[in-house]
Amino acid sequence: MAFLVSVDKKLSNEKFVAGAPPQVIELERKKKADAEAKIASYEDALAKLT
Repeated sequence: MAFLVSVDKKLSNEKFVAGAPPQVIELERKKKADAEAKIASYEDALAKLT
């Protein structure tokens, strides 16, 4: 979850978004989507255990 918070901070930082090349922004968005998918997967697996 700390990783997701870190990526969220970058993407919510206006200076970062304004100054970073588009491919860097896209990479950060992909990282965020991947992290959210993993968290959802873990939550589903945990729900099945309980």
